[in-house]
Amino acid sequence: MKQLFHNEDCTQFFYTRQIPEGKAGELIDRYVDVMAEAGVTSFLVNTQGRRTNYRSRAWEALWDGYDPAGPDDQPFLKAVPKDDISRLRSGVGNMLAVHRQGVDYPARVIRRCRQRGMSPWITLRMNDCHCNDNMEHPFHGAFWKNNPQFYRKNATGYFARCLDYAHREVRDYFMSIISETLEMYDIDGLELDFMREPYLFSAGREAEGAAILTGWLREVRGRAAAAAAKLGHPVRLGVRVPSRPETAAGMGLDAEAWAREGLIDLLVPTPRWATLEFDMPVREWRKIADASNVTLAGGLEIGYRPYIDGRTWQIETDASPELAAGAAMMILSQGADAVYLFNYFQPGWGLPVYLETLNAMGSLESLKKIPRTIAITHRDIVAPGETYRPPLPAKGRKMAFQMNLGPVPDKTWNCSLLIGLEVSKDDSAPAPDASVNGNPCKVLSDTKTHLGPVLVRVVTFSVPMAALAETEANSIKLASRDAMTVNRVEVAFRPPDQALPGDPESHAR
Repeated sequence: MKQLFHNEDCTQFFYTRQIPEGKAGELIDRYVDVMAEAGVTSFLVNTQGRRTNYRSRAWEALWDGYDPAGPDDQPFLKAVPKDDISRLRSGVGNMLAVHRQGVDYPARVIRRCRQRGMSPWITLRMNDCHCNDNMEHPFHGAFWKNNPQFYRKNATGYFARCLDYAHREVRDYFMSIISETLEMYDIDGLELDFMREPYLFSAGREAEGAAILTGWLREVRGRAAAAAAKLGHPVRLGVRVPSRPETAAGMGLDAEAWAREGLIDLLVPTPRWATLEFDMPVREWRKIADASNVTLAGGLEIGYRPYIDGRTWQIETDASPELAAGAAMMILSQGADAVYLFNYFQPGWGLPVYLETLNAMGSLESLKKIPRTIAITHRDIVAPGETYRPPLPAKGRKMAFQMNLGPVPDKTWNCSLLIGLEVSKDDSAPAPDASVNGNPCKVLSDTKTHLGPVLVRVVTFSVPMAALAETEANSIKLASRDAMTVNRVEVAFRPPDQALPGDPESHAR
C-alpha cells in the first residue's frame, strides 16, 4: 500500500500568494489539491511556531498586534530587519485576511483533505526557536518573552533560549495548545514535532528529562484517546525525533520506550534541517517499530549540504528531485513503511517534476523507475557528549568511501560518480583516479566552479553498471598524485534515454 507523509511550514501557504477578498477558502482548497495530486496520503498541517496561524484561545495568533494599515515602524514590526518587513507583512497580512474572511485555516485544510481522500493530521512544534537571537521579534509569544527563568540552563548559542521541559509550567503551556487542537479539530492524527527543536532540557540534564518527558507523553496519549472517543474514530499520535536512536535518547527523547509502551503510533526519525541524510540507520529503527505497533516513516529534509563549513555556506541548497528520490530510495529499501517529507514546498521543482517525484515516493517499486542520486552527507545534530566525525571533507592522496546505493538498476541504465575537490586557482593536477568495487572509472568531465570564496573542482566519472553490487557497501576509491580535499561525493543513476550529470558527449539533452 502506498504511503507518503507531508509536513509544510505553518507560514508557507500565506507567504507565497496573495489572498483576495472572498478567495481564501478556494485558494486553500487548491493548495491541498496539489498535495493530493502529488500522491500524498497523509497531510500534516502545521498550525504554530511560537504563535498560531489560526484564531487560538490558548496562544496568540501570528497577527495579534499587527495593523495592516499601519506604517513599517509600528510596534509590531520595530524589531524586524528592514529587508524582511515587506515579506513578513505580506505573510502575516494574509493570515489576518483569511481570518477576517471567516475561514479557519486548519479546519479548511482538514475538510479538503477528507474530500480528496487524504488523512488529515495536525503537527505541533514542541519548542520552536525561530529568531531566538532577536528577543523582540513578532514571532515570539508572550509566554516565551515573559519567562526567561524557563530557558535552558548551562547552554550557549542559538538554542540556549529554548524552553526547558523540566518545568511543569512549560509542559502545561504546550499541553494547552495540544488540548485545544484535540478539542477544535477532527483529525486522524496529532504529531509532536520534537525536531523544532530537540533541545528540551538544560545542558547535562537530558537523562533526567527523559523520564519527565515520557510521563508527560502519557498525559498527551490520554488526551488523544479521549478525543478519539468523542470523535468516534482513532486519533493517532506521532513524533519526529533525531535520525539515530542514540542521539534521540541522548537528548531526552526516549522514542524506543514510547513505542514499546504504546504511547505513539507514528515514528519519524529525521535529520534536523541542514541536509538529507542518506545513511540513517533505518534498520535499527525497524527493529524498534517491529517490537511495537508503530508506523515507521523516514524523514527527508529539503536541504542538501555534503558538509558544513563556514566558508562555503553557499553550498546550502535545496535538494534536486534526483537527490530526494535517492534519499527516499534509501529509506524504503531498508524497511521503512513510508517516506515523510518536511517542507517540500510546492511546486519547488516545477509542477510536473514535483508531481512525478512525489508520486514515485509512495513505493519502492515506483522509485526504481525514476532517476536518482545517492550522496555522502552528514549528521546535522548530535546529542551532548556524543562523538561524531563527519565523512566530508576528506583529505589525503588516497581515500576510500563505503556507500549503500540501494537497489541497483538493470544494465541498460547509466551510472556516474561525481567528486568535488577544493582546489586553488592555478591547480593543474590531473584528475584523480577513481574505481568502484575495484573497477576503474572513466572521466566524463572536469570543471571548476566557485562556491562563494571556495574554488571547487568537479570531476565526473562514468561507472560500469557491472561494477555495482547489491550490497550494503559499494567501495569507492580515489587516488591522486597530490594531496586532495574531497568535499562532495555523489553516485547518479539515469535511465538509458537520459543524460548522465556532467557528460558532454551525451545525446540525451
